[in-house]
Amino acid sequence: MCPNGNADLTRSLILNSAIQIISKDGLSALTAGRLIEQADISKGGLYHHFRTMKEVEAEVLERLLHNLSLQISAYSKPESKSDFLDLIEKELFECFIVGTDSSRALFAFLSEAVNNNTVQVMLRRMMDDISLQRLQQLMAVSTGVTHATLHNTVQIISTMQMGLMTRYFIAEDITSLKNYWKGCRGVLEELLGMTEQVVLEDNVAEFPISSERANLSRL
Repeated sequence: MCPNGNADLTRSLILNSAIQIISKDGLSALTAGRLIEQADISKGGLYHHFRTMKEVEAEVLERLLHNLSLQISAYSKPESKSDFLDLIEKELFECFIVGTDSSRALFAFLSEAVNNNTVQVMLRRMMDDISLQRLQQLMAVSTGVTHATLHNTVQIISTMQMGLMTRYFIAEDITSLKNYWKGCRGVLEELLGMTEQVVLEDNVAEFPISSERANLSRL
């Protein structure tokens, strides 16, 4: 145990060590032996705080989700739709798409969710909570936009978030991901009515057509 005998510090040491292991080598690498070595504690010290390694995994995920929630909640509330999209960008590139131990460990749990119902439930709850918070923020700054549109916008953001995280952790560079987000943001701005259509003088929208279609139209 820790020299000062503080049980809370020892428990925190175990959890932080577990996060480091998962971040570096994945969830399958989190074994009792590896954790004892990483945390520099005895076997008795580990099992004094956790009865099984499944308990360690569950509390690690709970800690990751709690810290993520605190981080997201600390951002200022948006005052416009543009502010809202700026906030989403900050969340994406400061909370999810970052090379921290916590972010990498969270992605490892996302992969584990395929075959682990407990992890599925915890992650689903986290995603629902974040989506609800985003929906409330967007509703507050989107007078005149239908609830269905706002709900669809939030769901699209959640889907893009998962896609961007996956692309990041399969070694895509951050510049490419930010360019990808820029294109996604344009779609969201259009969905929220933040862009104006370019029209001709006779009020007919101008769309480019291919040469093949142009030739067919002359037949």
